[in-house]
This record gives sequence, C-alpha cells and structure tokens, in this order.
Amino acid sequence: MPRATKAPARDRILTTARDLFYARGISATGIDLIVEQAQIAKASLYHHFPSKEQLVVAYLADLRGQFEAALDNEISRRGHDIAIPFDLLDITLADGEFFGCPFTNALTEMPTSAPVVDEVRKYRARMLDFFSSAAQGDAALARDIMLVYDGLFTSCKLDPDRGRVRDARDLARRLAGREG
Repeated sequence: MPRATKAPARDRILTTARDLFYARGISATGIDLIVEQAQIAKASLYHHFPSKEQLVVAYLADLRGQFEAALDNEISRRGHDIAIPFDLLDITLADGEFFGCPFTNALTEMPTSAPVVDEVRKYRARMLDFFSSAAQGDAALARDIMLVYDGLFTSCKLDPDRGRVRDARDLARRLAGREG
C-alpha cells in the first residue's frame, strides 16, 4: 500500500507559520509550536529559515505573492476595477476568521525589522500602484482610496462585518467618480 506523502518541510513550515502568525500573532507564536504543528525537526526549520525574522519575511513574501496572483487574475478578468481589492477582502471575510491585515500586524509587531518593513513596503507599493492605475494615474486619488482600504482592514478587524466592505467599496467608487 503506498504511503501518503507529506508536503516538503519548507512548505509545511510556511503553512503552519502563516496560520499561527495570523491567528495568534508573531510574538505569541514560538518556534517550538511551529515545529510541533508542522511535524518537523527544529533543525529542519533552522535549515530553511535561520531565524524567526527570516521566517516572518518568507511568510509575508508568500502572502504577498498569493495576493498579487489573485489581484492579477481579477485584473485580467475585470480590468483595473477599483473594487477588486475590496472584493478580495470580502472573500476573506466570508471564508472565516479575520484578524486584520497581516502586513500591518507584522509591522506592528516588528517595526524595527528592516526586512519586514521592506516586505510591507512592497505590498503597499503594489496596492498603491493598483489604485493609481484604477484612478487613471491620479496619485492623490490613489492615496485617498488607499486610506479607505487601510481603514477598512482596521474596521473589519474590530468588527468583521461584510457590510463595511460594501460601504468602503462604494466610497472608493464615489471618490473615483464611478458610482456603483
């Protein structure tokens, strides 16, 4: 009988870290818990990620990659519809537990980590670039919409009401002069 194969250790580590960092927080998630839940040896974790900071950076880079792929997929289907990031957040809320923006959360916990700050900046630059394209190059409007988007994450972290997403999406469309 063939034995079930496990995902490679690096993938299990990242998946476990993603789930724990997001739900519990980075500081509240110890390496031992990740090792236990990923079912790997501590040496394996340190082989792939020599420090917790490097694991956090890999977690953020992985999340950014997943988000960018989803964003690009929607852009290919819908063009630069200003509602896309709001719709993606709505899907996240519908899927279950919501603990806020993982990039903001990481920056809050590790504000002096240059690699973490760099990953957060890459994510935010991509978002601002998207909003700028959606706003037809109007940088001031893109920053205003980014402010609405940032505020939505905080609002939903405090009260994960999907109606807030609808309201923020409508506000972004009004700001851009594109009702409905």
